[in-house]
This record gives sequence, C-alpha cells and structure tokens, in this order.
Amino acid sequence: MDTTTRAPRYLKGRSADAELAGDYVDVIDEPQHFHRFENEFVRVYDVRFAPGEHSLYHRHDEDTMYVTVRDVIVHDQGYQAEEAQVHNLPAGLSLCRPHKGEPLIHRVRNDGSGPMHMIGAEVKKLPETVAEAPLEAPFHSLLDNLSGAKRLRLYMIKLEPGETTGPVTYGFSGLTVSISDANVEYAEPGGSRRVISFSPGSHIWHDGPITQTLTNKGQTALVAILGEWC
Repeated sequence: MDTTTRAPRYLKGRSADAELAGDYVDVIDEPQHFHRFENEFVRVYDVRFAPGEHSLYHRHDEDTMYVTVRDVIVHDQGYQAEEAQVHNLPAGLSLCRPHKGEPLIHRVRNDGSGPMHMIGAEVKKLPETVAEAPLEAPFHSLLDNLSGAKRLRLYMIKLEPGETTGPVTYGFSGLTVSISDANVEYAEPGGSRRVISFSPGSHIWHDGPITQTLTNKGQTALVAILGEWC
C-alpha cells in the first residue's frame, strides 16, 4: 500500500488564482477517498462518510469501477452546477463510469441515516491478456452495463455456505469486491489453497489467466462483485 503523503494537484489549464484558491482537487487528494491498493492496472480507494458529511470538490479523470457496499443516499453536486442530483444507491450496485473521456468534478454528501461506504477502482490500463467473451461460470452472473463504459465487465458472485464453484478459469485480470462477511477458500489445480476472510468492502486483485475453485467455508453467504478488465 502506498502511504506517501501527496500535495494537492489541480486541474491542468486552470489559472494560477484557481490553483491557489484550491477550489477542487484530484480524487487522489480528496481526504476521505482513502488509498488502499495500486498496481500498474488499477488504483483502489475506499470512500467513507458519516451521515451529513461531505467531500471537497474533486476531479475524476480515469474510467472507474464503483461498488456500493452499504445502502446510501448520495447528494451529488457538480462543480459550478446550479442543481444537485440525489441518488438512492442500494448495496451491491456496481458500474464503470467513463471518466477518461468525460472527466467529472463534483462534491458528494451522505444524505442517508447510516455510514456511506463505497469502493472506487480506477482502470489505469488493460493487461495484455484479456477475454474476448464474457465469463460463464457457476455462481457468477453477468451484470448489465449501466454506464456504457467498455473497459470492464461486471459480475455478481453469490456463494452460500458449503457451496463450491468447481474449477473456474478467469481468462482475464480483475478485482473482486465483497459486499458481505464470508470465509472463502481459493484452490488452484496445483494444490495451492488459501482461505480469505472477507468483510464488506474488502477486495482482492488477481492476475489472469488463472484457474481456481471457490468454496464457501464459512457460515455466511459470499456476495461480491467481480470486475473484469477487458
């Protein structure tokens, strides 16, 4: 995890006065978009706000996978926009927004009664190996493309206690984000096994292609979103 403190970076092309005013920052410098993980393909951050709490105005300029971890009501105010939008987002909602071609500057506020928790994952670049067709595997359901962004496919994984997928080949690299508490064993054909204790919002990156069997070893269901870099 990169814990380096960064000085704020402002939009290129803005005047020096605007930069000094600090009226918006890049998302990497927004204090409550917490940096969690980064490699050459992805940068993952964790978004958390108490009820009534709001962010700074900040800019997104990379295509981004979003996963809502808890039900939340989000007040979304665009930069210099006259009116805000209010979004009722259920837990498990996921989409990829095309910020690379359509940068977004906004401020968000938690208008719900409970904590706001979301995961954002920036698509920095695509791996050399990608899958041409969507994954078809037990307990993996392809989700609708809600935003039109083409750089990701999204799947819902649901695995009840004791259930197993059997061998599944991911012909791609991707990010799994859990919505639930669950203990899941990942077993590879060569005998390598590991049990991952998921909590809501926890995430793992895998480099593909890879074949593995997922088995729910715990007492609670795994509910997770898998993002395929494609």
